[in-house]
Amino acid sequence: MDTIESEKSRFIENMGLIFERSGVSKTLGRVFGCLLLAQRPKTLDEIAADLFFSKATASLTVRQGLALRLFEKVSMPGERKDLYRLRTISWINAMTDKINTLSEWETLVGQGFSLIDKSNRPALENLSAMKDYLDFLRWYLGDFEEQYGRWKKGQIIKNTAKEIRHE
Repeated sequence: MDTIESEKSRFIENMGLIFERSGVSKTLGRVFGCLLLAQRPKTLDEIAADLFFSKATASLTVRQGLALRLFEKVSMPGERKDLYRLRTISWINAMTDKINTLSEWETLVGQGFSLIDKSNRPALENLSAMKDYLDFLRWYLGDFEEQYGRWKKGQIIKNTAKEIRHE
């Protein structure tokens, strides 16, 4: 295996690990990584061969990815087998959903404050630290959708984005 292929394999394995740490199967992450690097849509046979899976594992994993809308089935002229490719927008939407869970965290931390006795210093310190961090995230990410839209339109110069954000 040459260096490029070895690095691709390592990338795909690392993608599997980050998916697993996010509560999703490592196998789904590996297929995501494979399709992310693919030059063209792939068949189940190609996915299975590339990742050293059985075709049944590839099929099950691709079905999971389709259900989560991470992948989509496509057709190409002259190809009789189903082909699959990545839907990057679904990943972006999943990341946006993660950011939007801040409201749920804020509500839960607020409930925590109402449940403790004010003399319970350890709980008060824990909840206060969480609230402070969530307040910071809310401030920092509060306009992320607007800023991302500006970023995509080229209205933010990418090499100075951090400087602009911190002014």
